Amino acid sequence: MNTTEWAVAQHRQAELDALTAQVADHEAKKQRDLSAACDDCALDRDQVPEPETGLTHRPTPRYRPASRRRSRGR
Repeated sequence: MNTTEWAVAQHRQAELDALTAQVADHEAKKQRDLSAACDDCALDRDQVPEPETGLTHRPTPRYRPASRRRSRGR
């Protein structure tokens, strides 16, 4: 490898390093944004009032007539 090829290789490596740093910064920003969105969602969830205790019991069932059994002829 001559001096010119070495210089080109070094330049390309510097460009690759710069692009890798940009991608890492972009990924870190996305992670921070996602984390902030999760925190906002959790905060919103924590502010929802608890249901009233009177609403937690089961409603009374509707009237259902007893099933009619068919008589078996013997």
